[in-house]
Amino acid sequence: MRFSFDKKEVLEILSKIQGITGRKTNLSITSDVLIKAMGDQIILTANDLETVFIGTYDAVVEKEGIISISAKKFFEIVREYPDNTIPVNEVENRWVEIGKGDSLFHIVSSDYENFPETPVIENVDFIEINAKDLRKMLESAAVISYAGDEKRTYVLGALIEKIEKNDVLHLRMVSTDSRRLNCFDAKYTGDLVLPNEPVIIPKKGLSELHKFIDNTSESIRVGIKANHFVFQRANESIMIKLLSGEYPNYPPIIQTDTMTGMEVDRNMFYTLMKRVSILTSDDYKSVILNFKENELTVTITNPEIGESKERMMIGYSGDEIKSAFNPRYFMDALNLFDQATVVVYIKEAKTPCIIKAMDDDNLICAIMAMHIS
Repeated sequence: MRFSFDKKEVLEILSKIQGITGRKTNLSITSDVLIKAMGDQIILTANDLETVFIGTYDAVVEKEGIISISAKKFFEIVREYPDNTIPVNEVENRWVEIGKGDSLFHIVSSDYENFPETPVIENVDFIEINAKDLRKMLESAAVISYAGDEKRTYVLGALIEKIEKNDVLHLRMVSTDSRRLNCFDAKYTGDLVLPNEPVIIPKKGLSELHKFIDNTSESIRVGIKANHFVFQRANESIMIKLLSGEYPNYPPIIQTDTMTGMEVDRNMFYTLMKRVSILTSDDYKSVILNFKENELTVTITNPEIGESKERMMIGYSGDEIKSAFNPRYFMDALNLFDQATVVVYIKEAKTPCIIKAMDDDNLICAIMAMHIS
């Protein structure tokens, strides 16, 4: 096997797949990148048994072949190599020679036959979705993370479904950890075919997919086929294996018909929550939100640190409501909105607080109330 490639074309991709190859699995070879040289191209594959990336790039191929080498070391060598054209040559006993002249590396490769099998997914019914909307959708889902020992499927993954709003089809993604919930809707074109069971996509895979959504494309092709969520653009594709399990009945949580809404300056509300969050700790994570006529008072009393009180004027009219929330959840939610003003909905002390934009409901954030001690 002998080929050379353009550093500028491949370096960024090698950087992006480090999250896939860097994930620990029960197969050590998943830390490798599989490189197939054929014709006038090289095909790079990363596979952590859950998320698979495949990319095809131009190359000068003198001798076709396949190698499997450490993705981390290959990336570091390519990044630091002094020239833009990088030659790769497989020599005897699975040793690979990278570079030439004064800058030459020899690294050992793995037996490529042990590399995980790449799923063959054909005849996918792709839909087109605005790249900016898909990026925001993935951000809203990824903001709700989970601990390493999490076992609940609906927390490990995000729900995908299609809904109809104002006679227009939308793709919806829902993410929750049972303490908060984010819901994002985006228009799409095409025919989305979904299985009968809930479509739950691992958040780990979605976080990797997010790296490949940039400003170079106006729309992105996605589809669901053979138990995989499939992303595709010109020369690259990502396949994410779906999770099996049930998803909570979330629609009642995001209904605001019976709630009281108030317009709030997003930045002012964010900075208030940021200040009161200073006094939170692992044992004292909540603050008290007290809604009164035209006024919101936020207080925290942490016996380990101290206490704080903040007040801001808001357009609230109704009975006094006192409820406890995690201020960092409000900060995460408010960061997802671009608008200067948001609408905050509240109903009772023990019900969730809902945040929407003023001009659309494509993004809905729900924050569950906590027990007032």
